Amino acid sequence: MVITGLEYQVSPSELKGQLMNLWEIVFGDEADYISVFLDSSAFQPENTLISLDSGKLSAMLFLLPVCLSNKDKELKGRYIYAVATHPDFRGKGHAGNMLEFAQKLIEKRGEDFTCLHPANISLYQFYQRFGFKTAFYMNEIRNVQGRRDFWHYKIMKVPEGKFRSLYLDTFLKRQEDSLYWKEKTLSFIYQEAKAQNGGALSINGTGFCLYTQPEKETVFVKELVFPSGISNELLDELASFWHGKEVIFRLPVNFGEKNTKKPVLQPFGMIKYRKGLVPDNAALSPAFMGIALD
Repeated sequence: MVITGLEYQVSPSELKGQLMNLWEIVFGDEADYISVFLDSSAFQPENTLISLDSGKLSAMLFLLPVCLSNKDKELKGRYIYAVATHPDFRGKGHAGNMLEFAQKLIEKRGEDFTCLHPANISLYQFYQRFGFKTAFYMNEIRNVQGRRDFWHYKIMKVPEGKFRSLYLDTFLKRQEDSLYWKEKTLSFIYQEAKAQNGGALSINGTGFCLYTQPEKETVFVKELVFPSGISNELLDELASFWHGKEVIFRLPVNFGEKNTKKPVLQPFGMIKYRKGLVPDNAALSPAFMGIALD
């Protein structure tokens, strides 16, 4: 049985407690990290799906608001986040039931799609069974640079408010089809990066990157946007900002067309449109997911 968090007959604090317990069991994260989401405005019971087994919360997922830019059009949808089934209840179809419920829910609300970022390559086949198609790709570049004495770009850490404004301003200047987050979710996205020893940088005051550092010697640049284009020089200078560490850049598919660095193209996300919706370029592929929650 799948219901929303609003329909679950427990108090708000008990709902959070049960969700946190399931999250800890499935993903192994600590309570402080989980609270970044559950205590944020991004968490909303009406956009929380839970699957019950004998009255017990056995699986969960969350629906976060996103949009998809397709040239002059904007499609509204939901990003499926933190799909989790308790080990004791796996193999009973709970995840699939929630995915199907989610699609019916967004169609009832008049939204256009659901999308997700599979945690590993093997899950693409699983989600394909429920009508999801691979539509998002990214180029990955790994870079290690030492210290610099001269900089062409002004790179500096910025607080949450500046990150939000840079994100919203720069999105209007992007050329590729891409997924983008609604403003009320950006606070959580920034805090989630901070919880992974990351944050945001501004580049010359007009561009930005959001990054995490889950491991001591590795930095993940989850999204990099610079209005005049991403160059090899910019990548080298950003890598120098974290001198000596391996920096993994996630970049749009079209980055590799005019640059000398050797990017590795990877599938990075899937989408399922509401019934009857066929966008102008069908699969919107290859589109760019941008900031993925992983």
